[in-house]
Amino acid sequence: MSESKSQAESGDLRLLYRRVFLSSFGSGLISPFIPIYAAQLGASSTEIGLVQAINSVSPSIAQIPWGFIIDKARRRVIFLSLSGLLYSLLLLFLFFADNPIEFIVVVLLAYVFSAMASPALNSLLGEFSGVSGRGKILAKLNAMASFGHIPATVLSGYIIYRVGGTVREMYRIPLFLCFLFNIASSMVTLKIREPSFSQESFSVRGWVKALKVNVYFKRLCLLSIFQGFSMGLAWPLFTLTVVRVVRADMFQISLLSVVSASTAIVARRFTGRLADRAGRKPLIVLGRMGLFLIPLIYAFASSIYELIIVNFIVGILTASSDVALSAYLLDISPRNMRASYISIYNAVAGSFSFLGSTIGGYLMDTLMSMGFDFHSAMMTMYAISIFGRLFSGLLYVTIQEPYKYPAKFEEEIKRIFEEEVEAMERIISTYRRIEDEDLEWFERLSEMSQRR
Repeated sequence: MSESKSQAESGDLRLLYRRVFLSSFGSGLISPFIPIYAAQLGASSTEIGLVQAINSVSPSIAQIPWGFIIDKARRRVIFLSLSGLLYSLLLLFLFFADNPIEFIVVVLLAYVFSAMASPALNSLLGEFSGVSGRGKILAKLNAMASFGHIPATVLSGYIIYRVGGTVREMYRIPLFLCFLFNIASSMVTLKIREPSFSQESFSVRGWVKALKVNVYFKRLCLLSIFQGFSMGLAWPLFTLTVVRVVRADMFQISLLSVVSASTAIVARRFTGRLADRAGRKPLIVLGRMGLFLIPLIYAFASSIYELIIVNFIVGILTASSDVALSAYLLDISPRNMRASYISIYNAVAGSFSFLGSTIGGYLMDTLMSMGFDFHSAMMTMYAISIFGRLFSGLLYVTIQEPYKYPAKFEEEIKRIFEEEVEAMERIISTYRRIEDEDLEWFERLSEMSQRR
């Protein structure tokens, strides 16, 4: 019985991997270009900050009601299926957006409906994974997302670059392809088996009571407030740097996303294992503390090459913290309330990132209205964000692990490095053996030719 259950869960995981690949391909066609799209419509710094906040944060804020609804309805597959379909359908209305305000409204509505995916997906993952293997599964899931996102972003950037014309004409094909891939994603999702909930029933009162006594979750939410705000401050500045300082074209912009995603794929070969063997905390701390490097490099960027470097760093930091943080949230959340816990965490972090991004764009406009030139205003805002990210990242050393793990972080890093070196040596040895055999064969062939 347990063997058949394990096989069923393995099949469901494979369907989840396919769903994530297709959904990521669809979103990768348009989501990296949303802030650029707004800038091309003539959005101000404040409006770009708002768009950046909506693009990155509104799905997190909207997760609170969706998380409650999913736990109350005891259904996850149907919400996961509808999320991508409704998101991509609403994005088609961007065809009719002629100004930044209309653009903001459409994007906001699209991301509200996309928000139901995260609590539903994470709740399903909690059912299909145990503590000891959760990091590995999450790492593979994130890798599938990157495998979908990378080619989609490259393809979309090339299409936008080649089509040209008006803003509406440039994005027509990517938006339509986004819709098609999300339809495919929704159809795959409906094949996933809906796991049964335990007899424990969900209630808002029970969730509030659990939150009061869950010290791990309270601390994580508190830390996300500080870092979310400091991270958001720099988001509109990144778009302004790409568009007005570096003046990158659409293909170069897509290349930046590819660099960060490709780096993350390589790094995630190790982060899932590290999270399962050495714990979640070291990777969370490493990833969060390193985020100050991003605005630091952006502040002095003058060409696409500096931005490629920073996106390489982004890939490493993303791979370091995202898998470990997702696993940590599942570890500290009650089984029947995982969707609610994850949604409330994302909403807390997202709300303050939203606030930071909006204020960052507004402060940029305010500094310029006070007489600062564009460069001075940018450097001032970057300095504030760098300090905020560094300080808030350091605070993550205070989180605690709910479980003990079999290895120490430094020992596991050393073990992984030694295994990789051994693997490389085996590859080199095999290559040399094949080369020697080929050389010996060539020498025999030459001798036979001379005898003739």
